[in-house]
Amino acid sequence: MSDPHHAAPTPPPPAPKAKPGAVVIGFLVLLIGEIIILANSGIEMPRVLPEPNSTYAGSVDMLFWVILAIVGFFFILTEGLLVYFMVKYRAREGGKAAHTHGSHKLELLWTFIPGLILFFLAVFQTGTWGWIKFKGDMPSQDDPNVEVVQVFGMQFEWNFRYRGPDRLFGTEDDVVKKGEMHVPVDRKVVVLLQTRDVLHSFWLPNSRMKQDLLPGQTIPQWFEITKTGEWPIVCAELCGNLHTTMKGALISHTEEGFQAWLAETRARAGPHIVDEAPIWKYWRQK
Repeated sequence: MSDPHHAAPTPPPPAPKAKPGAVVIGFLVLLIGEIIILANSGIEMPRVLPEPNSTYAGSVDMLFWVILAIVGFFFILTEGLLVYFMVKYRAREGGKAAHTHGSHKLELLWTFIPGLILFFLAVFQTGTWGWIKFKGDMPSQDDPNVEVVQVFGMQFEWNFRYRGPDRLFGTEDDVVKKGEMHVPVDRKVVVLLQTRDVLHSFWLPNSRMKQDLLPGQTIPQWFEITKTGEWPIVCAELCGNLHTTMKGALISHTEEGFQAWLAETRARAGPHIVDEAPIWKYWRQK
């Protein structure tokens, strides 16, 4: 007979089962709560994108925000699942690993969904891309209301040339400028891009315009500025050891201010302006 005074001790009650879903929900609640608090705190948040200044900047920004929303959603989803699985499948005493060869259904699903999203983005961006890049939508250089500027990139500077009243380049009434590009607001500007040496990339961050310059090619691009001010011009292609110094300024004027700048610059330079800027002898004519 067993001794009643030496009975086996009562086992402790089982520990409550973990609820991984609660961890994920808590994580999302904290994240959303922080966003709401910051949005209503009155704190001025830093601008994510440079201040827009062109007619198509808003359309480019819309593409950015749509892509960011899609990527942000899946980032939060995958990080939430990561936390969930870390808790649910954490090491336990006596636990055994399960062997699996995967799931074909899941693999098809996470291949099909990204493909569908990429197809949607490809269709969604076509209108904006065509408006900016397709030659059929490019303003005509023969239009008297279109300002045409030759842009010549070289290590490590930007050069600009404007045609004069004769509307021809390479004549004595041209206006040339180094490091500064002056344009009128509310008027389309066509830039003809060439490089003297290596690959460069002509980038106007505020205008959302970026175009690579390829040796041996003249590449047209266009933009229309909507407000006056001074904006950065940047080379966005690694072009040598002083690449970071290859900067310039885009200065936008009212129409009257732009015409006054052209007249003043042309009068100050005199009739031999082309000879005073020998870089332009390397410009390739069509």
